Amino acid sequence: MRIRGSVILATVIAIAAVAWIASGQIGETPATASQTPPPGVQEALTPSPTRVRVRDLTADHYVAHVISSGQTEASRIITVRAETAGRIVETPAKKGAYLRSGDLIVRIDQADRPARLAEAKARIVQREMEYNAASQLAAKGFQSETIRAGARAELEAAKAERRSIEVDLARTSIIAPVQTVLDDRVVEIGDYVSVGDPIATIVELDPLLVTANVTERQAPLVEVGMPAKVRLSNGDAILGIVRYVSAIANEETRTFRIEIEIDNSSNRYGQGLTAGIEIDLPPVLAHAVSPSIFRLDEQGRMGVMTVDAENRARFSPIVILGVDARGTWVRGLPDSVRVITVGQELIDDGETVEPVAVQPEAPTS
Repeated sequence: MRIRGSVILATVIAIAAVAWIASGQIGETPATASQTPPPGVQEALTPSPTRVRVRDLTADHYVAHVISSGQTEASRIITVRAETAGRIVETPAKKGAYLRSGDLIVRIDQADRPARLAEAKARIVQREMEYNAASQLAAKGFQSETIRAGARAELEAAKAERRSIEVDLARTSIIAPVQTVLDDRVVEIGDYVSVGDPIATIVELDPLLVTANVTERQAPLVEVGMPAKVRLSNGDAILGIVRYVSAIANEETRTFRIEIEIDNSSNRYGQGLTAGIEIDLPPVLAHAVSPSIFRLDEQGRMGVMTVDAENRARFSPIVILGVDARGTWVRGLPDSVRVITVGQELIDDGETVEPVAVQPEAPTS
């Protein structure tokens, strides 16, 4: 009986132990990988979009200016040279004199040229008589056509000789080819000159040129025919016209030469005056932005970060036009655009952002 009681007691204890363990497993449901985290935990695990500050901009008309400094230059500088040999016998024009087209600069001795011209003219008269006689005889059949042709050739040769002497005689008077200023004269009375020797240097100052160099960015914007404002070192302000824009950059400075033509009919201004120039470009639609938001992309292009309709950040390339009190004017953006003003350095192109609009400043009383 004792053994049977012990067995019963052990059986009861075992059943109680199993029941206690089973009750603990059933009361707590084990966590699995497929369970969804609580709402607060899930939001903490998902990264939120980067907050950026933005400003809405609308394009406005902007007149860009090309501003540079340069100097005045003569339209032409001409070295006058002797076209015939001889001794200088007259120098009526003085250095610095204003010359009209055809004015005498120097005269070379005519020597025997007038006598040779008279001889050539007399020979022409003789050759004409010979040719007329040969023509009459040939017409009557008393002389061959060959003789008449020979007489004709002699006449033409005499005329050519006369023309040659007349040209050489005219070259003894060295005159101004255009309206100009005699900058220098290198011969005096008594000097002997040969063909090709320099006689004088003349400069054409009307129209006067103002030359300057503009940057690689400005050169494509300047066109021939554009009006230009010129202010000379003496304070005079003159309106000119762009007449030339170089297509080749200076290898050292990477700038392009431009020429502006101004009126100088009174020859008041000479070459070498310092001049400031300002060229108004045609009005364009542009945006005024702060240069602090400029950014370079991987290709080295200048641009700004904008936000599209889906709140994605976009890199927008720009071209700088100029600067004034409102900021730096750029083109390349849509007419209406949302520009990131703070936080653009923390985001990449295509990234979703949380834009925070900049509130306009309240007017001060």
